[in-house]
Amino acid sequence: GHGRGAVYGDSVARLLERCNHAVTREFYLNDRGVQMGAFAASLAARKAGEPVPENGYNGQYIVDWSAELPDGVDPLEWGYERALADQREVLQRLAIHFDVWTSERSLVAAGAVGEVLDALRERGVTYESDGALWLRSTDFGDDKDRVLIKGDGEFTYLLPDVAYHRDKYARDFELLLDVWGADHHGYVPRMRAALQALGHDPASFQVAITQLVKLMRGGEEVRLSKRTGDIIELRDVIDEVGADATRFTYLLQSVDTPQTFDLELAKSQSMDNPVFYVQMAHAKLCGIARNAASREVTRVALDDADLSLLVHERELDVLRVLFTLPDTVATACVDRAPHRITSWLRELAGAVHGFHHDCYVMGDGVDPALTQARLWLVEAARIGLLVGLDLVGVSAPEAMEQREAVA
Repeated sequence: GHGRGAVYGDSVARLLERCNHAVTREFYLNDRGVQMGAFAASLAARKAGEPVPENGYNGQYIVDWSAELPDGVDPLEWGYERALADQREVLQRLAIHFDVWTSERSLVAAGAVGEVLDALRERGVTYESDGALWLRSTDFGDDKDRVLIKGDGEFTYLLPDVAYHRDKYARDFELLLDVWGADHHGYVPRMRAALQALGHDPASFQVAITQLVKLMRGGEEVRLSKRTGDIIELRDVIDEVGADATRFTYLLQSVDTPQTFDLELAKSQSMDNPVFYVQMAHAKLCGIARNAASREVTRVALDDADLSLLVHERELDVLRVLFTLPDTVATACVDRAPHRITSWLRELAGAVHGFHHDCYVMGDGVDPALTQARLWLVEAARIGLLVGLDLVGVSAPEAMEQREAVA
């Protein structure tokens, strides 16, 4: 699910940029609280050869990292940097980068939590009850009021999250697009209520909820359990099927629906594999261009090509799909729906494969004028595939032997 969210968010950013929006990619690090303490304690225990504490972490990565942990260093700080470096490296393999990494700890240390508390109090949207400080979130559409500071003085998860989003507005962002996991669905109304309580337009805050992904291999589900250490990491998926197949598969359907990810299909070099099918279409078009170069056939200027000769049904199929690209991109951007791009790519690839099978571009019996028109159709289709593949962050190999190696 985390990998699906990362790929989805990156592709939404690509769509927004394609439609002339200024986009900042930002990662929010939940780097404080009980879970961080459990993580550090697990590292320290493994380092000392002791059992992992109750509610600690038992994954193999804890074993591996504890072996790297230098003597005498703070396991929390060292482990934090080690985990962050690991995450950056995996994301980089998927061509995902973040412009800003915002730390929850840093926000707290900078006084952002205190500032947002003051702002909420000044607006009269808090009250005290049973020793706790509450937000009047029901005044802004939430189903119940929410605790900001518990009776023991500790603040809830909500408060620093509100401070983080307030900080985004302070940096003059006009639209906040969050990507959250399936278990955070109920968190959306309270966050929207809190931002509205601060005076922000609730429409400026949008959240995509990514549903869970079921990994399948050989017809059987690959089980996950972070607590017991039986874990499939995102890097494991990339190692097995490759970065291109990982990204394309995650984007085959809307993120608001559960997904089944067939590892065997994703790594297969067959036309049943959607990413292979699309990349093969691009490779075939590049092959035509190479063939033209070997025959010393040069494509004339577009204005000099007689495109009215493109009347074959297979040619028209390609043209019809290409015609829909601008509207498809615009709709995918507005709806935050990169799966519309993968659907379009598969449609164009199908048209290209049909054209490649039925329409000779060069050779005996092919009118040179028709060759020129078809060479331009080939180039248009190639550019269309390039645009679509770039929007989903997938490479466009010129020959399939250059395709990313898979295990």
